[in-house]
Amino acid sequence: MNPLAAGLAILDRYHPDHALAQCLDKAAEELNRLATDPQYRQGEFQSEFGASWNIGQIPMPWPILLGSIESQGRQVQGWLVGDAGQRSLAIGSKAEEIEGLCRARGWPAPATSASTCWIVRSDAMPTLPKTGLPRHLGEMFSWIRSWDRHAYGEIQRVLGERAYLAEPNLIVLLHTPAGWFGFMLELDEVKRKYYRRKPTFMRQSLHRQADTLAIQRLAAEEISSDFVHSRNLTYPSLKNRKITVIGCGAIGGYLVQALAKLGAGTGSGELVVVDPDLLGAENLGRHLLGFESFQLPKTQALKQLLQHQFPSSRVTAHPRSAYPLADLKGDLVIDATGEEAFSEAINFQRLSLPEDIRPPLLHVWLLGNGQCIQSLWQDTAKFACFRCLRRNDGTRAPRFEVLREQDQVKILGCHAFTPYAVSAPMSAAALAVDSIIDWLKSGAPSPRFRTRYAENHTSRQVKSQDLQPLAGCPACQAQS
Repeated sequence: MNPLAAGLAILDRYHPDHALAQCLDKAAEELNRLATDPQYRQGEFQSEFGASWNIGQIPMPWPILLGSIESQGRQVQGWLVGDAGQRSLAIGSKAEEIEGLCRARGWPAPATSASTCWIVRSDAMPTLPKTGLPRHLGEMFSWIRSWDRHAYGEIQRVLGERAYLAEPNLIVLLHTPAGWFGFMLELDEVKRKYYRRKPTFMRQSLHRQADTLAIQRLAAEEISSDFVHSRNLTYPSLKNRKITVIGCGAIGGYLVQALAKLGAGTGSGELVVVDPDLLGAENLGRHLLGFESFQLPKTQALKQLLQHQFPSSRVTAHPRSAYPLADLKGDLVIDATGEEAFSEAINFQRLSLPEDIRPPLLHVWLLGNGQCIQSLWQDTAKFACFRCLRRNDGTRAPRFEVLREQDQVKILGCHAFTPYAVSAPMSAAALAVDSIIDWLKSGAPSPRFRTRYAENHTSRQVKSQDLQPLAGCPACQAQS
């Protein structure tokens, strides 16, 4: 924050009397300007409209849960959700989305409500009401008409139809550039039945009594997958894309959760996870999963976790070894195995495909005991393949010597393992996600070869870059 920005009062904590006087002077200045200039703070009100609507007055708005709404839908079904005695109204076009929410929260199955909701859309930002936020139907009509006559006309058309008179309450939600908000009006039982055949007469009655008809403001909390997975993004999400993750170990576990948060599996998309292993006790210290998934297939346990967290996401679990050629399908394939032999195999199979049907392939792995992490994105023959990371000589030495020290390997029974901190697979998953974000932003995830280091590492520095193919690489030569 700029300490010299206009409108700020710099307070001296060591002289509270002076600070209090400054606050009073500033408050008087603001109140005087608000009283004389109706447009003052208009932009601020619009940018903070949701907060003003939700907490600006008493009584507080009635909260509702808002799921996915079909773009052209006008009348949307409502459901009662939640535990007995604490039920809320959920509104949405997809029953399965509301059912998934209830399963995820451990609530009883949703009950169809007697209430439906009328959706009205506006492309205009709400303006500042002259007399405060509306409390009665008349104030609501007057305010909406003043900032968007089209939205006002849509509400009047609803009031001219029979459908809304079949229910005890009129519920209207408005979708604007400032977000969703709405109001509810309790209808007179006798009048709504009497005017059922002549709804225009009911509309006239509502207008005549509008200034005496109290409304209940509605605050909509969006729960749709579009909202959840794109809320903080300035780029497209993974919605409608097929993403395959091969390897659901420590790196893959954190990675698939991050992909789900980016929208993988939503819309017409699918998040496919492939791994043959069960979750063992040796995995628990550095895996996303815990004892709740002990001795379960990693893929199925991850599917269960993700669909509990994001019930609208479509996750397909394959508890088997990867079939490089069969699994090389979709919009993006991620090799999170950390197994060089497999990475070589899937690299070979990808290069054996015609170039126009090769999916992008992202490899991510750890080096040593987690001193650094690396990733390689393959999308075009212009840049290096995975085999290009080894020199084309008898020793197959690394093209980039990174580690200065030999890995520490421990033996437990008949198993050998490389210890590393739990932060290492998290960092590897983050590196992979950053490449995917760059792909979503521009389609060109440069730099395609990336290296990141742990603090206090002793490794050699390698520059992240769009790596050129290695001269004489046997894999690259085989495709040409």
